[in-house]
Amino acid sequence: MGQTITLVIPVFGVLALLYTFWRSSWVTRQEVGTERMARIAKNISDGAMAFLKAEYRV
Repeated sequence: MGQTITLVIPVFGVLALLYTFWRSSWVTRQEVGTERMARIAKNISDGAMAFLKAEYRV
């Protein structure tokens, strides 16, 4: 039983990473939308990066 778990856990970890990569690439391939939506997305991204930089300094 213990040996089975030590094999199953890494397999599920690899499967989770593969699923995450697949979903991430799917999201990246989606259309941005209208110009206004792209502008809003850029503003959100810029704000998130500014927040992370401020957090990193602390």
